[in-house]
Amino acid sequence: MFAVAALSLFAAGGANAQTAADNIRPARQVCLAGQPCVGNKAENNVGMAAEVAPVAAEPVAAAPMAAAAAAPMAEVAASGFDAEATYMASCNACHAAGVANAPKLGDKAAWDARMEKGMDAIMVNVMNGINAMPAKGLCMTCSADDLQEIVNYMVAK
Repeated sequence: MFAVAALSLFAAGGANAQTAADNIRPARQVCLAGQPCVGNKAENNVGMAAEVAPVAAEPVAAAPMAAAAAAPMAEVAASGFDAEATYMASCNACHAAGVANAPKLGDKAAWDARMEKGMDAIMVNVMNGINAMPAKGLCMTCSADDLQEIVNYMVAK
């Protein structure tokens, strides 16, 4: 019954009939002072006032970052690789839950048992895959050095 009533209201146009153009038109336009607003045509802006953003007299200096936050960012910028972010994107799904006996992040005993075999043995497993883990943990853009950084990150946690 509800569907029939809704359909008849839709077919009749309802009290607030809108066109597709009305539904996708931006609510407002923001233009920088002294620059033309792209796509700003009078017929498209009926009932809408363009807002003008104030121009800063002087560049605003960035707020100083805390030293603790700046150090990891500087390290990432220097190497161009973020082991933690890559772990979160490529490894976390299995290693956070211990899927197929994957050593969990922060499980010192599980990592110590693997480290007894040596980093070379761990890297062979990382590069070729082991159990349910695919080769490179599906991080096909990671180099061997990148993957070792991720392993070092997981072991250190």
